[in-house]
Amino acid sequence: MILLLLVQLSILLLSTISIPIEQAETILQNNDENKLIAKQSQYIEPSTNIQYIYMSDYENYRLYKLIPRSGSTTTQTAIANKWLDQYLKLSFETPDRSYPYVVQYCGSNILAFFLRNTTVSIQNINALLMSRLEAYDNSQYVCYLSVLKEHRQHGLGTKLLNAFINDAIRTNNARVSLHVNTENKSALSLYLKCGMRCTDYISGYYFGDRTYPTQNAFTMTLQLKNVRNSTAVCQSTTAVNIPQQEDALYKQRCPQASTG
Repeated sequence: MILLLLVQLSILLLSTISIPIEQAETILQNNDENKLIAKQSQYIEPSTNIQYIYMSDYENYRLYKLIPRSGSTTTQTAIANKWLDQYLKLSFETPDRSYPYVVQYCGSNILAFFLRNTTVSIQNINALLMSRLEAYDNSQYVCYLSVLKEHRQHGLGTKLLNAFINDAIRTNNARVSLHVNTENKSALSLYLKCGMRCTDYISGYYFGDRTYPTQNAFTMTLQLKNVRNSTAVCQSTTAVNIPQQEDALYKQRCPQASTG
């Protein structure tokens, strides 16, 4: 009698806590999808020891922040430098130029676009921005900003700058800056739209570079305190409000740059 009661009680408990097979499969499937999403949002590349953190989607591309992790071996860093060197040669169309030690020199902030249907890897970058922290004045300096030829005209450079400026605001940097050839009109126009202004003219900065007729450069700077709408930076000229006196000083320093 006691045994019969125990059996009946067990059946009752099982029927109370059981769930349909279809529901159980759905739960397992959702868990697997969540794990997959987690892997996509944060991924460490074994060959380079670089961590990839998903940021956003844009058209047919995905934007990631790349973080070289501490403890990387000499081999891992060399592999990362090798692929970045190859990318920069290709994107700048400078096959004979070398870009050595880019991770050590300019790896404090790396943003990159990848096509959605490709493996996220340093070998598959379509657009890239690399900057370094200038600790002496709490600023970020853009070392490299480039897009592969076949991926241009999609606004990837604009999106990279927008994400970069927003990141600099989040980390409480005072300003961001970069150099641009005085004859690179398309880039200069974009930087002006982002709210950057010329703070210096440097003769012969690009010595040996024959990409443009001149080797002179403008130093372009954005004071982050002037940003009024971080979401619209580089997309709307009203996103940055430069005080009149400050803007007049920029135009005095670099009259050619002020007109783009």
